Amino acid sequence: MISAGGGLVHLAGRHAALALPRLAEGVPRKIVPGQLGAANAATSQFLLDAKAFRDSDLPESFDDSMLACEQALGKWVAREIGPLRCLRPTFHMQVLDVTGGYIGHLHEDAGREPRRYSGVQISWCEAGVQEWPVGQRLEELEAACPGLGATVLHVLRRQSMTAYPLFTPEVAREVASWVYWYGEEDEETALDMHCGEDEAEREAARAEMVSRDLFDDAFPAWARTWPKRRGWKGEPSGWKTIDLRRAMLRVLDPEQRGIVTDAIALARLRIDDSFRCDCDGEFIGFGAVLSWSESDLTTRVFDDLLQQAHEGECYDRMGEVWIALNAPSAMKQWQQAMSPRFKAIGLIDRLIAALSD
Repeated sequence: MISAGGGLVHLAGRHAALALPRLAEGVPRKIVPGQLGAANAATSQFLLDAKAFRDSDLPESFDDSMLACEQALGKWVAREIGPLRCLRPTFHMQVLDVTGGYIGHLHEDAGREPRRYSGVQISWCEAGVQEWPVGQRLEELEAACPGLGATVLHVLRRQSMTAYPLFTPEVAREVASWVYWYGEEDEETALDMHCGEDEAEREAARAEMVSRDLFDDAFPAWARTWPKRRGWKGEPSGWKTIDLRRAMLRVLDPEQRGIVTDAIALARLRIDDSFRCDCDGEFIGFGAVLSWSESDLTTRVFDDLLQQAHEGECYDRMGEVWIALNAPSAMKQWQQAMSPRFKAIGLIDRLIAALSD
C-alpha cells in the first residue's frame, strides 16, 4: 500500500510496504581513502607479524584497522600494567612515510604520487592529570621513622623521572624559578625589574606573587630538596635517605608497611631513558600532581606552568619510539624494553593511591 496524493494504491490486491535499503554486513560503514587504507593494512600486517597482541584483543568488527590495532595495543598495555586507580596512561600509534611525516586522514589529490610508508611511531602520555594530596601520609611516615617519609618521596620522584614523570613539590620549586623568578633562587631579581627600589611597591608585589618564603612555609625541607644537596643559600639540606628494609623493622602499621614494600620494589627497578621524546618546547606531560594538601601551592605553580607553556611551544609526550615496518622483531624488543616501565607505573600508581587515601 503506497500513499500517493492522498489516495491509496493497491498492488496485486495486497498491501505493499516500502523497505529501507540495507548494506550487507560485509560492507564497511566508513570509506577509508586508498592511501590511508594501504597504510592501515601494512601496519596491521606488521603488528600481526610481530605478534604484538593476542587475536582476542582485536574487536570482532571494525572499519579502521589502524584504530583496531591501536585499541588492541591498549589492551596489551593494560594487561601488562595491571589495574590502576590514579593514573591513565594512553598510547597512540601513527604511520610514518619515508620522510618521517605522518600518514593520517588524507585526501589524495588527483595525479598526486602516493606516499610511501616506512614505519610506525608509538607515543604515550597521561590521559588526564589529577591532583593527589600526599602530605599528611608522608608526614605520618616521617613521624613513625625519621627519614622514612623523605625516602619514600625521594624514590617516587627519582624513579618517576624516566618512567612516568610526577609534579612534586621539589619540581614545583624548580619550575617557580623560571616561571616567576627569571631563573634565579628567589623573587628578588623579579622585584628589581618590576618595582625598582620602591620598598612599598616591592612588598605589595611580594604579597601577591609566589615567593621563596611561600615555599619554605608550605613544605618541610625534605619535601622540596633532593637528599644530600645543599640549599640555594649554601646551607646543608639537613636530611638523607634511609635504608627502607631496615625501616620495615620499625614500622608496625600494616598500611605503612605496604607503602614501604612498594617503595622498595620501585627503588629496585632499573629504568633507562631510551625513549625520551625529541620534541621542541616545554615539557608539561606530568602523570599526576602530588600536592601536600588539597589545592595548595603545588597546584598553583602547575596551573601557571601550563598557562605559560601553552603560550609558546610545549609537549606532553612522556616517551616515543619509531619502528620500521620491515623489522617486526624491533616491535617485540620495544615491548620487552617497556616491561620495567610498566612495573614502575603500577607501583607509582599504588603508592599515590596509598599516600592520598
